[in-house]
Amino acid sequence: MTSAAFLAHGLTAVCQPPPPTPFLTPFYPTSVVNYSFGTSADGLSTTPVPARGNSGNALGAPQNDDGGTINFVSLGFGGSITLAFSQPFGDGEGIDLSFSETSFGNPSCGAYPEYADVFVSQDGCNWVQVADNQCHNFDVELPDNISWGLYVRIVDASNPASFKGNDDAYDVDGVTAYYLSSVVPSSGSDVYPVAFSDYIVGNLKGPGATNTNTPATNRKNPNNAIGSPSTSDASGAIVFTSLGLDNPSTSAIEGQITLRFDYTIFDRPGADITVYETTWGDKFTSTNCANYPEIAEFWGSNDGVNWTLLNADPTNEPAEAYKGGPGRLCRDGFLDISSMPETGGARTLRYVRIFDKSIRAGNFPNSADGYDVDGLVAKKGCPTTGSGGKMGYVDQVNTPDEDPGMFFADVFPNPATDYITVSLETGAEEQAYRINVIDVTGRVVMTSSLTAGASAFVNHSMAVSELPSGVYVVVVEGNSYKTMQKMIKR
Repeated sequence: MTSAAFLAHGLTAVCQPPPPTPFLTPFYPTSVVNYSFGTSADGLSTTPVPARGNSGNALGAPQNDDGGTINFVSLGFGGSITLAFSQPFGDGEGIDLSFSETSFGNPSCGAYPEYADVFVSQDGCNWVQVADNQCHNFDVELPDNISWGLYVRIVDASNPASFKGNDDAYDVDGVTAYYLSSVVPSSGSDVYPVAFSDYIVGNLKGPGATNTNTPATNRKNPNNAIGSPSTSDASGAIVFTSLGLDNPSTSAIEGQITLRFDYTIFDRPGADITVYETTWGDKFTSTNCANYPEIAEFWGSNDGVNWTLLNADPTNEPAEAYKGGPGRLCRDGFLDISSMPETGGARTLRYVRIFDKSIRAGNFPNSADGYDVDGLVAKKGCPTTGSGGKMGYVDQVNTPDEDPGMFFADVFPNPATDYITVSLETGAEEQAYRINVIDVTGRVVMTSSLTAGASAFVNHSMAVSELPSGVYVVVVEGNSYKTMQKMIKR
């Protein structure tokens, strides 16, 4: 189902966060997280001129003085600085952030082409690019997939061939924020949905059920779907939200809810979101779908308007989880968001929409009320792997070389007919890669392998003409990391 289908059913309202507060006085970064000088234009110096290497000059209000006073910090060609705010800045009307650069005499960009890229983060680990190749002073509006932040990273993007001698590239005078976000940053690594919308209750299972024959009132409280899950399948407590079942005899979309995270959720290797559903007497660790086939379908969005079908993570999910497609879970399970479109160098989401898809002919009593949402759990911060490495989505210049075992992978053409090409951008070490193509039952239907050198771009082709038409997941695994991408075979 596409976003157009949602609009056709009038599902345009989403649980948008409260608007950020415009400050009467703008506010500025208060600390330097990291400063890394690049090189001079001639490449002979990797340290800044002492007076121009004071990273503290990027803090506080910009001076906007191009007359010769050194109140800035020079990045050097390819250098960067990461700044932190003491309170979260938000996405408001118009300009959200302004960046000030110092070039003595205020020359034009054509005469003195100093450029920068900008990235924003909520946790200091996962980054979204918000500005690309901007010259001197410029303004930024935050995109849909990151509505607030605490950190700003400025990366020099100037071309040293346009300069001479010891010229030192982009000179950061300061950063100005105009809106204070209403979000209170979480102190832990777990994050949960904080708001709901579009809660539409479906039917009970009983024969001849109508729209008035819905779950009991105490099972229709959508607030039970937000916040930390109780995971109390054995207690009998009403700590969940029942969706009800979709009525197949009507065109209305029933049995659904939309949940919003404060944090931007980033795609990581493997599962990204854990889903908890309540079925009394059947714990997460022993889910048996055949006993009680309550099934839901999960879609993700960054703006609450455009929606993408998510994947059940085949690494953690049994084959029974794929009841009708890779975006479905039978009760508890794990979701992978690698199918989300890439924005700013990362695949992200802020909203999850859940549809009841329970099998009405299944083993249900007449009072069954469909999928019971206990809650969702996602992670922020840098995940660790068995090798202890960190995973970070930062800028397109430094990643994946920031961690030796990290890599990027893409699959094209998609949809595919006769073949697919797995495109790899490797990290800073040579390693072996394993490629598995997995069908909707979780079965590996095709496998391949290759070894690629460090800091390389490799295209690896695989013939898929004999695969039946359908939806597959292409898993690319290295020594430390794994990527997953949905592939459609025509």
